[in-house]
Amino acid sequence: MSGQRPGNHVVLYVRAGWDGVGYGACPFCQRFYMVLDLKAKAGALTYDIITVSTARPPQEFRKFANKLPVLKHGDEVIMDTEEIQQYVDSNFPRPDLRYGNRDAHTACLDVFSKFSFFVKNVSHTPDHLIKELSYLNGFLERSENTYICGEDLTHLDCNVLPKLQHIRVASKAFKNFDIPASMKGLWRYLGNAYDNDTFKKTCPSDQEIVHHWSEKKETTPLPEDKNKFYTVETTPRFSLELPDFVTRRK
Repeated sequence: MSGQRPGNHVVLYVRAGWDGVGYGACPFCQRFYMVLDLKAKAGALTYDIITVSTARPPQEFRKFANKLPVLKHGDEVIMDTEEIQQYVDSNFPRPDLRYGNRDAHTACLDVFSKFSFFVKNVSHTPDHLIKELSYLNGFLERSENTYICGEDLTHLDCNVLPKLQHIRVASKAFKNFDIPASMKGLWRYLGNAYDNDTFKKTCPSDQEIVHHWSEKKETTPLPEDKNKFYTVETTPRFSLELPDFVTRRK
């Protein structure tokens, strides 16, 4: 096979969930799961998703990679997230997920880091997170687009939407914090994502999201009642409901 061009089939290795087998809740893995699904819908490629337990990675995986997500295409193995994006765009250009809106990019830039500081108790109040959510909400309220940059999902949406779902679910679980109902642009954007089958297909359960953050040593352990509510052994739940005022499209 050496010297031959690989076909259009790719494999994405993603983080496994609590049982080491099911689909986990890594937002960076979901990002490229969404990208591959959008490319597949356009007929550009076919793909498989393989879950990997970080505690017990299989020997065949350890031969070529040491972190997740990983894209494998023939003999090509790509681990850096930006390189994965560039490789997919170069080899499978349809649909074009690139974007050029720098204001949209800037509006999303610091939301996830401020959430991470909050959920890991670096920040003891949600003030910094609220500030960044408000900045993104303001951008979205000034826009008539379905998604951040237009009527179709772009790389920016694939990056931001999984993170917003983590913010929604984990902030509620660990900090009893809800995205304010007053942020109508942000809720409308989430509603449009919840209507999109690529997002719904790739979205991890609430329980897996909570488990993902529970594993981080900086995160405050859940009280017993919430532990029972978010136990991963119950039927998977997905927070896809919206405040009553939300209309998904302007």
